[in-house]
Amino acid sequence: MTSLICFVAVSLLGGGAPLQSDMNEGKAVFLHKKGIDRTQKDARVIIGQWFDGDRKQTVEEAVFITPGLLGRWLGYMQAAGTSQEAVDKYWANCSSMFAGKTTVIVRLARLSAIDMIDGDLDNSAKPDALDNVQLFLHTVGSPWQAVKYRAVQDILQRRPEEVLKETWDQLLPKFTPWPGKATENDLNPEVRWGLNRRVSYLAETDKLPAGSRCELKIVEKDRTRVIPFTYPKS
Repeated sequence: MTSLICFVAVSLLGGGAPLQSDMNEGKAVFLHKKGIDRTQKDARVIIGQWFDGDRKQTVEEAVFITPGLLGRWLGYMQAAGTSQEAVDKYWANCSSMFAGKTTVIVRLARLSAIDMIDGDLDNSAKPDALDNVQLFLHTVGSPWQAVKYRAVQDILQRRPEEVLKETWDQLLPKFTPWPGKATENDLNPEVRWGLNRRVSYLAETDKLPAGSRCELKIVEKDRTRVIPFTYPKS
């Protein structure tokens, strides 16, 4: 059993344009045939891993979508074929939507353990532990602040890998126009039969200072975790 959190924070100044150096970094990642996850750099915080029966893979992470990360991501997308017009419009949409605050995608999951010999799943996932989750965030030395959120995706499946297919960069455009608005079907919970569950939340909190030492507290039904991290400098 494990939990997955993809914590995506967006803190943009509003207006302007991505730095060309960030765009170039993203393009270089694509041209070197690397995955889009390589654009994360120090914006990614690894929280935990899960054994899939063959190897350990990172399934718990925090990803902060700062202007630097967004610029690298858009550079990657442009190198992959996205038009300059779409890139400019997406940057403008994000700058307007997230100006002056930190917007967070929190992705939590409960995954079954897999037998290393025969590949069978156990029943340890406890998907109901993700009901009524509470989130708190603070910079070290300041009081905890409760983080308000709304669910944007809820997936329940038979096998763990089925709830892990969609990555943070695939979910982001569903509620940040690319360049149009997301459809209702994009944001409606997707619930199917199974014991493995992932829930994605869209949350907002006060803007975090660049380079600050922070902590995220996750209160689930059966446990509480405090995760330290350093907010990216750009």
